[in-house]
Amino acid sequence: MNTLFQILQSINTIIFLLIAGIHFYWAFGGKFGSQAVIPAIEGKAVFHPPVLATIAVALAMLVGAFLSFTPNGKTDAKSLIYGNLAIAIVFFIRAIGDFKYAGFFKKVKGSVFAKNDTRYYSPLCLVVSGIAFFIYWVIR
Repeated sequence: MNTLFQILQSINTIIFLLIAGIHFYWAFGGKFGSQAVIPAIEGKAVFHPPVLATIAVALAMLVGAFLSFTPNGKTDAKSLIYGNLAIAIVFFIRAIGDFKYAGFFKKVKGSVFAKNDTRYYSPLCLVVSGIAFFIYWVIR
């Protein structure tokens, strides 16, 4: 199980680092892919995330990467234990969605974002959630 643990924690850490990097790219002016990650209705974005919010998401993803890369085995560090539980819960809720624009149970389905959310974003959130729960279970 030690090898499985290391593989899964590496997967979550890499996912978080990639997502953080993409958000920093967007926060500092990058445009590539940005149209496909914002919910839209009839081609109009539902919201326009401010730069500080994008940076905050990037920083949160870095925290997720740190929490995912825990020491092997059990730990007494409550922040690592409950941090992974929090990641599992938050990403599971994100996968379920807001019942309108995002998640498996969204109502608005015709946009590029909605299609990407169904194919990629929500399943990725479910994977991250499952791995984080596994990490929590092992280190608790």
